[in-house]
Amino acid sequence: MQTQKKKYIGILFISCLLVIALYHSVYFENLDAKKEGEKVKDLNPADKVDYFWSSKLDQVLPSAIDLKLFDSQLADDPASLMRQYGKAVGITSTFSFLVKYHAKQVTPGAEKIPVALADGYTNYYLQTKYIFGNAARDATGYFDIDEFENTMAFNAIATELNKLISTRVITKLDSLSPGEMITFIGALEINSENIPRQIGIVPLQIAAVH
Repeated sequence: MQTQKKKYIGILFISCLLVIALYHSVYFENLDAKKEGEKVKDLNPADKVDYFWSSKLDQVLPSAIDLKLFDSQLADDPASLMRQYGKAVGITSTFSFLVKYHAKQVTPGAEKIPVALADGYTNYYLQTKYIFGNAARDATGYFDIDEFENTMAFNAIATELNKLISTRVITKLDSLSPGEMITFIGALEINSENIPRQIGIVPLQIAAVH
């Protein structure tokens, strides 16, 4: 009986130690995240975007959905697509998405790269020259408008992110050969009240298929 009592006490003691260790682990993790958030908050738009690109982008990209799945749901049940995968800023009918697929590289310097989707509901293309709009900013889901002092500051993030994409992603196409197959992860946005039949995708990652 005494041995069993000691056993219970030992288990209880170890359990208490585990709870204490877990508490402090979570506490310090939350504290570090808070400090990191405060540090990033004070950065200018260009530095905030650079921080996101170098430290957070790789955590965001795996959430991209296959473009064929996106297209299929867009045709069959767009409302469900918006709810499940879409990201929106405020009360709006515009939703942004991260998608992934492949395409054949056309002549370097072209304004667009067509994305061939067999029996697709909509036509898609990669934007490879003029990068603009809010798709890249909003589709990542990383930037929260409530953390910015005004709309102008929030819009500056989109501008800086588009600049970065132009210099770090689009330029990679120059080293590829015409007709070479590439994979990509990109951002697109659609208006749920007026779904277009041609959608541009802003590439966030491009890689040659070897």
